[in-house]
Amino acid sequence: MAELAKKKLSKEFFSDHGFKALLVVVAVAFIVRLYYLITTSSQAMWWDEAEYMSAAKLWGMGVPYELNEQRPPLFQLLAAGLVKLGFGETALKFLLVLIPSIALVIAVYYLGKELYDYKIGLIAAIGTAFVWSLIFWSVRFQPDFFSVTFQVIALLFFWKLIKSDNRKYGVYAGIFAAAGFYFKISALLVPVSMVLFVLYKDGWQAVKQKKYWIVLGAFVVGMIPFMIWQTVTFGSPLAFGATYSGDFNEGRSPGWMTLWFYYSFKQPQYSFPKILVFAFFIVGLLATLLKTIFTIDIVVKDKTLRKDQNIFSFIVLLVITLFYIFYIQGTIEDRWVFLTIPFIFFFAGKTILWAYNKVKAYSQILAVLLMVAILFGFSIPQLSHASELINSKKGSYAPVKEASLIIKENSQPEDKILSVSYTQTTAYAEREVITYSKMSIENFTKILVEQKPAYLIVSILEPHHPDWMIQQVSGQSGFSGVIMQYLNSSIIISSQNQIVQFDVKETISRDGATFKLIYPRNNEFGGLFAYKISYE
Repeated sequence: MAELAKKKLSKEFFSDHGFKALLVVVAVAFIVRLYYLITTSSQAMWWDEAEYMSAAKLWGMGVPYELNEQRPPLFQLLAAGLVKLGFGETALKFLLVLIPSIALVIAVYYLGKELYDYKIGLIAAIGTAFVWSLIFWSVRFQPDFFSVTFQVIALLFFWKLIKSDNRKYGVYAGIFAAAGFYFKISALLVPVSMVLFVLYKDGWQAVKQKKYWIVLGAFVVGMIPFMIWQTVTFGSPLAFGATYSGDFNEGRSPGWMTLWFYYSFKQPQYSFPKILVFAFFIVGLLATLLKTIFTIDIVVKDKTLRKDQNIFSFIVLLVITLFYIFYIQGTIEDRWVFLTIPFIFFFAGKTILWAYNKVKAYSQILAVLLMVAILFGFSIPQLSHASELINSKKGSYAPVKEASLIIKENSQPEDKILSVSYTQTTAYAEREVITYSKMSIENFTKILVEQKPAYLIVSILEPHHPDWMIQQVSGQSGFSGVIMQYLNSSIIISSQNQIVQFDVKETISRDGATFKLIYPRNNEFGGLFAYKISYE
């Protein structure tokens, strides 16, 4: 019986009309991502990336590091296991970022196929494969692809539950929704979207339906290990929530930047669909909203009409958009709203197929040419922007990596480092790092006396240094300067952001310690200085 079920499932999977086309999309997406991974193999990690890597090296190698309660643990645990086995940074990115980014393309296809049909699923998969943001982040060490893939799968099973009332899909939906949370806290927007759709579809009668309680139960059970870990590690099962409450967003303006990722005429480079597909998206979205408005009286009377995939897609987009505009606020990063991408392309896909069918009625050749024009009109700008962005960011924070590796090679495991670039220095130097961000000079001196750190890193690349260490000043004719009062050094920068003069002391003695410059070498200034500290 089990063998027959497997054969049936395999037959259905491989006889899927869009499966062969999906394989082509996946293959191209993989090649593109692999190319960029290889060309960026030496780039330095950014703060968040290094935070995940530092946690992985804490668990995998015992590197001293203080965990952040905002970061769910599963991505770091997977990385820790691979680190323990000897895998390097590029291999970790391949296994834990690139492969999940490809899995997301596949998951989006099957969600689109379940909500609409395989054609719309394929259009959304193509969009997901080539959106600039997804390509860019596929070469950065972060857990977003794992999380969003599980979120998409959770929504897929939830819609299967809505369509079939088969309760096993409720179990899967709850478990995958919880799994997404183990990688990113923002995955909570998925169960919120589910609840809102259920209230739209069934109203308060939903509480009487066992299938919804099954989803909730599976989600809660799936979350129990996370809550236990939070309690053991941070003292509270909801420790992650402390940084998202109170005054964390006090003084911020609404996060209107969220809308830029749909489209911004002032900042078009931020948009996910670009202008062509954005127009198709708007038409598809407006068609859905207008139809709902004009038939609202019928929908209110007939609950079966509320099983509407368009309203479901709209609710997901609405929840994500409102959350970031009015709750998170301020500057919004593109990777935070990855989940909008499939649904943007679902609505756009409806319009594209409508246009295709209209043209096809007159000419099959013209219809095919239209689809090719749309595909290239979308993909080429996306790939161009992704390539430009990836290449422009290759060298960012390279001095932090270089200096940290030099310290690693010339230090003992028990040595301590003073650095405001806390996560990156930890990840590369693999030593205990003491951050002096916002620290008073008295406390800094106290650390020198009591803990005797062996190295100091000072970086104009990092904005959180105290004023007594680094102070930015403005001068005449567009010139600016950096004064490092503690180290009796200074830098003058031109209006073209080039260093025209710098006076950096090779050796400084103060507070019972001698600071000897070890980076940069040969006056190759890159915005960062590293010092070996010796004590009298």
